[in-house]
Amino acid sequence: MKNLIIILLLSVSLTANAQEKKTKCVTVKVEKLEEHKVKVVTINKCKNIITVKTMLKREWISSQKKRKARQEKNKNK
Repeated sequence: MKNLIIILLLSVSLTANAQEKKTKCVTVKVEKLEEHKVKVVTINKCKNIITVKTMLKREWISSQKKRKARQEKNKNK
């Protein structure tokens, strides 16, 4: 009986630990090209996709502000 309880508790703890491990798939690198332009490289390691975008610095800053606002909004829920 003790062995059965120990095995049950061990299996529950192992499944809980397995669910907690999450790998970060997406990384973003920003490089300054000129005074007003930036190059944004997005690397998705899970799907092996590399995306390169060139945008104005104003656009990048505004998208960062929108992303931050969305994160704060979702955090409050």
